[in-house]
This record gives sequence, structure tokens and C-alpha cells, in this order.
Amino acid sequence: MATIVTVHGTFAHSQGESSNDGPGSSESLAWWQPGSAFDNDMRELLDASPADGSGKIEVTRFEWDGLNSELSRRKAGLRLFQQLRALDATGEPYCVVGHSHGGSVVSWALLESAARKQPLPGLKRWITIGTPFVSMQKERLLFQRLDLMRKVIFVASFILLLMFLVYMAAEAFTGGRMLFGGTFRSVLVVAAVMMSLPIIFFYFVLRYLDARSLLHYRRAVRRRAAEAFGPKWVSLTHTDDEAVQGLAFLPGAQLQFFDKTFAVSAITTLSIFALPLMYLLILTSPSLMVGIGDWLKTNVYDSRMNPDAEREIRELRSRFAEMRRAQRQQTGGTSEEGRRSTIWTEYRQARDLLEEKYPDLRQTERTLRFKQRFFEQGGKPCDDGKLCGKGRDLRINSGLLLHLVTDELTSIIGGEDAQNTTQRGIMRVLVPAVLVPIIFGAFSLVIMLLIRSMARAVSHGTSTLLNNITNAEVKRAAFGNDTEGEIAVGALDRPTWIERSPSRLPAGIADLVTDYSNGAASQSLAKFRRAIGQLASAEPKHTADSAITTYFTWKELVHGSYFDVPEFRKLIAQSISRADAFAPSRRFRADPQFANTAQWLAELEGSSGIVATLDETPPSVEDKSAVSAVVASTVKRTP
Repeated sequence: MATIVTVHGTFAHSQGESSNDGPGSSESLAWWQPGSAFDNDMRELLDASPADGSGKIEVTRFEWDGLNSELSRRKAGLRLFQQLRALDATGEPYCVVGHSHGGSVVSWALLESAARKQPLPGLKRWITIGTPFVSMQKERLLFQRLDLMRKVIFVASFILLLMFLVYMAAEAFTGGRMLFGGTFRSVLVVAAVMMSLPIIFFYFVLRYLDARSLLHYRRAVRRRAAEAFGPKWVSLTHTDDEAVQGLAFLPGAQLQFFDKTFAVSAITTLSIFALPLMYLLILTSPSLMVGIGDWLKTNVYDSRMNPDAEREIRELRSRFAEMRRAQRQQTGGTSEEGRRSTIWTEYRQARDLLEEKYPDLRQTERTLRFKQRFFEQGGKPCDDGKLCGKGRDLRINSGLLLHLVTDELTSIIGGEDAQNTTQRGIMRVLVPAVLVPIIFGAFSLVIMLLIRSMARAVSHGTSTLLNNITNAEVKRAAFGNDTEGEIAVGALDRPTWIERSPSRLPAGIADLVTDYSNGAASQSLAKFRRAIGQLASAEPKHTADSAITTYFTWKELVHGSYFDVPEFRKLIAQSISRADAFAPSRRFRADPQFANTAQWLAELEGSSGIVATLDETPPSVEDKSAVSAVVASTVKRTP
């Protein structure tokens, strides 16, 4: 008995039945499942040697999780190696057929064999179909290649050495008497050795474990694998295989997900909130508010203060307030209009006299008003002569900022110099209502322009960074690289331990696969076009992935079409039949496609393009070289 081991590719295990044909038919099963068209063909087209038809072919499947994960492929490779060793223990010859990343699983199993120096004598041939072999590269530094636990161990062992080095550096800069080794230098030497031992020990241990875990980088392992298994390898890959071509192209692709100005609009929009945020920041900052108050008091108001005028205006206001209180008491809390007018007239007359005596009286009044509002409470100065509330009273803080944009701004533009009281009142209203928005608008425009300039620079730099990160993540995900300490640098059409790339499928069989894929694509597209109007009302609602799986299959791609083409399955059988302990069955030798598959295989192997048509009773083909000789006899040329 001889065995064919099938290894499915990425995501194939989760797809289950991959066709829309009737349940239970061979067409409804994935190629690697029992009872599939491939399974039936291998049993019918092949025999175990001798070639008299008495040999039995067993087709068995190897299942793995099918994730697009380098670690999953390596774990599956180890399990496959163990399964192949179990077949070796029975003495059975076998071939392995892997599709897509199933071929990567097979390759890793063979590397395991080479690394463990445990040969697989029963392996007669291994075939990969549409397999993109991911090329990995080690990180340069050992620390980068360690997993989290090993990094923790490495850093912990380095701490003692770091402490010693910091101490030595401090000693070198201070130049004083050394705390350790000042009397006996041997103490310093012993300390240096003891502090260095942990990191030295763990460095070599971790380096040894690192070398064992990355076996596919070891030259001896790669050489043994190439020598033992390279001659037994057959690659059946279409020139237009999307997975192989796409992953091969991916390293050089620079996808621009983020435009250089992608963040300009969003960041510039923040300028709308710049002024309110600045206002709130200043308002709630005690140090800024105290600083503003002290600066106004010292540099603006104290310099204009006339102590005598301030004293007399305080006294006048005090007398006026006392007269008002006395008048309210006499009238029971309500003042007569005439009496109130008389008191106000007396006050204005007294003030006019003071203004004649002190020409700077208005400045003194502004100074007094400022102090009473922000630096006095109950007629007494606040603590330490500072802003009342020490910058923590929002009422005082907001009032001080409001004072800046009303009284101070009006004074700056000369509003306080108007002789007419009405004019001064109008200026105090118009300045905040008209001039402040204009000033703030101009200030906002300047801020917006500055922010936009900064946004362009930030957006340009950020887009470059994000594009690099996103490209790296897309490539990492596409290659399925979830390892630590390794970088996926590309994908090859051969295992990295085999030097030469194989030939692609000949045009004859490649065209059949292409035609089948194109037919499947046209059918699925027509089905999708007919149903596209129903997607929105479908129950249950379609998600992006469910819509694709409902109306499309992997057969629209060349990569997923190989096993649906009968001639391709026969090409696999032809390839297996050339391996020791395998032979074509009588039915296969009588099949009209036998000569075509022999021709295609000859083209792949670089042999003559002339093949033979075999009748139903051909000579024995136990010797595989004899098959080539028979096939090379000229009867007809394959179309």
C-alpha cells in the first residue's frame, strides 16, 4: 500500500464545502476532503507498485487551523513531520501534496526532519501547488528576537551590570576616594566580575535557545534539507496565480493610505476653538491671573497714581455715600427724586472742583476703581497686596479679563479723554462691541494661519510615518508574520532552502485552469449583478464578508481553481506516478489525457516535447525511467 497525504491551504479548513453543487456530491467537497473529486481520482488513476493493479492507494488528509499565521504554519509543520514519521514506522511509501500555504507547512516539516537529523525514507515525492513561500529575515539584534519573557530575563540580568557601570561613571566624574576598591583593587575586580556574570550567562543561554528556535536559518539544516528533499520536489504553479504573484509583488508596493495633507483640515478646524481655549486656560491659571493683575497694578496704575487726589476722591465718595444713606433713612428706604438730584448735583460740583485742583483726576479715578474691584475687599487691601482670591476666584479672574477688554482698551484708544460724559459712555459701549471682535478676529486669523502652517508640516510628517506603519502592518498581515524577532521580506515560488525557482505550468494546462477560473468569475459576477438590488433588503442583513461568500467563491481566482480542472488532477497523478512505489493505473494509462499530462510534466522537467499515445495494454512501467522512454517515442504532438 502507498499513501498520498493532502495538506490544505490557508482558510481552507474553515470553508468546508466550497461549492454550490448538491450536497454529498464530489464537487461539493473541498479537494482534500474524503470523497472529493481529487480523492476519487487519485484512487482510480494510481496504483502502488507493482504496476499490475494489485497495489492499493490510500489518500489521507492532514488538517491544521488554516490561519494566515507563520506560527500556525510552523506548528502544523511539526505535527506533519510527526505524522510522516509515523508512516515511516509502518514502512509505507508516501507522497505529500500541499496547496497554497499547505506547501509551506510541508516545507517546514522537511526542515524539521533536516534539523532533527531524522530522515523520512518513505517520502517519495512532495508536490506544492500555488504555494507562496514566505521569506523571513532575522532581526539584527538578539534582544529584538527574544519574546517578552526572555526580554524580561535579559533586562533583569543586565541591571546589576548597569548599576556597576553607573557607579564607575560617577566615580570617574567625581574623582574622590572610591567607595569600593579604594584600598584593595581586587575588591573592584571581584565586584566587576560578579556584576557581569548574570548578563554573560543569560546572554549565551538565550543565544543558544535563539539558534535552536530559528532552525531554518542554520546553513547546515538548509543544506541537508536541500540535498535530501530538493530532488523529490515538484512545483505546479500557474503563471498568473494571484497568491504567488501578489505576495511576490507586495514587498515593493508602497501603498499611500494617508495623503500628505490628510490632517490639515482637521487640525486647522481646531483654530476655531483656539481663542476660547486660551481664554479658559488663562482664566483658570492662578499664576497667570496674579501675574496679569500685578503687571497692571505696578506698570499701569501705580505709575499714574496721585495719592492726594486719591485720598480726596475717596473722602468725597464716602461723604456722598453717607448722604445717600441718610436720605434713604429719612424717607423710609425710598428716595425722593428731587432730593436725589440735589445730592448728585452737589457731588458733581465738588468733583469738578477736585478736577480743577487735580488735572489727572480721571486717571486717579480709574486707578481707584481698579484697586477697589480687584485688590480690595470691604475697603481693605487683599492679602499681601495681591489680586484678591490669589488667582483662584473665577469671579475676580473673569472680571479682570473683562476689565482688560473694556476699560483698558477704551483708555488705550482715547475713549477716557472725551470731555462729555455721554461720549465716554458711548465709547465704553462701542469699543467692546465693535473693536474687540475685530481685534479677536484678526488674532484668530493669525492663529489659524500659524496652525495651518504647522498642520501642513505635521500632516506631511505624520502621513509618512502612518503610511510606513500601515504598509508594514499590511505586509505583515498579508504574509501572516506573527513571529517575534523576524521580518517577512518577501515571498518566493520556492522554499528558501532551494536555490533555483521551478518552471511554471505549461500553456496547455495553464489555459485550462484560466478558462475554468474565468468561467466561474463570469457566473458569479452575473449572479451578484442580479442580486445586488436585493442586498439592502436581504434577511438576515449581509455583512461585507457574508455578501462575498454568498455570491462569490474562491473559484473566481486561479489560485482556487486548480483542483476543479480534471486535467490538472490528472497532472498531479502523472507526477505522483513517476515516484518510486507509485504507478499509473490501467485506467489512467488508457485515459486520452495520459499523454497530455506526460507532455506537460516533461515540459516542467525540461524534457522533450514529443509524447506517446499509449494503448490500453502498455508495457510494464515499474521502472520509472522506462516511462520517460516510452513517453518520448514519437506518435503525436500534444496540442
